[in-house]
Amino acid sequence: MPPAHPSPPNHPGRVTVVAPDGTETVQSADALPEWARFAAGRDGRPVPVVLIARVRTGRGFTLRSYGPDGRLLAVSTSPDGNPVRPPGAASGWF
Repeated sequence: MPPAHPSPPNHPGRVTVVAPDGTETVQSADALPEWARFAAGRDGRPVPVVLIARVRTGRGFTLRSYGPDGRLLAVSTSPDGNPVRPPGAASGWF
């Protein structure tokens, strides 16, 4: 029986973040929180996220996370639902 929470696989090391205006930045995976580096695959095991598209919605943003094979892994709202980046966040932050 597999463990309830399998440890994440190795991450390729970089995540491309696409802003609503189409601007792309590449960030070190180590600089991102784990929820942004990995998402559950079809089998529930963690899959590295290599692309995050930040899409503007009426009340903030959604984050679309993609794996190395280009498959959409997760769609979530921005952490605070706020369209303004958090204070002290690095350039290119969600």
